[in-house]
Amino acid sequence: MVKEYKELDYKFKDEIKSKPGGENLSLCYSCGSCTATCPVSEEEENFNPRLIIKKALLGFREELLSELTIWQCIQCRRCVSACPQNVRFADIIRVLRELSVSAGYYSEELEEELDKFDRSLVNYRLKSLERVESGKSTWEKELPDSGGV
Repeated sequence: MVKEYKELDYKFKDEIKSKPGGENLSLCYSCGSCTATCPVSEEEENFNPRLIIKKALLGFREELLSELTIWQCIQCRRCVSACPQNVRFADIIRVLRELSVSAGYYSEELEEELDKFDRSLVNYRLKSLERVESGKSTWEKELPDSGGV
């Protein structure tokens, strides 16, 4: 769907940056380190920290605050450790959640969607535990056979 300019809130990024935790939003240069280290994006294809930051910078206020994606972050803070610009994605997510609640977007329907998402995360964690118990971490499973080299 193409957004018309009148639907974009050009002051949205400034609103985020004015809140504790959102100060470094504009430092993002879209390297993708946050997404590459995110366990949620590994399991949930629609969760993309880099895209969330991009939408915030471009002013997609209503879209971001009403979407499930800002509630899918599990606050593991791997993104914070991986970010070369110290953007602090997990803190920005917290700011977006606060704005979402203040704007009235958090609803019963959203809570039901989050319950479904939480159940899928339980399955992900179980699969991860099985990999650890079998002696194969996620990255080992994905590496091609080196042919004994």
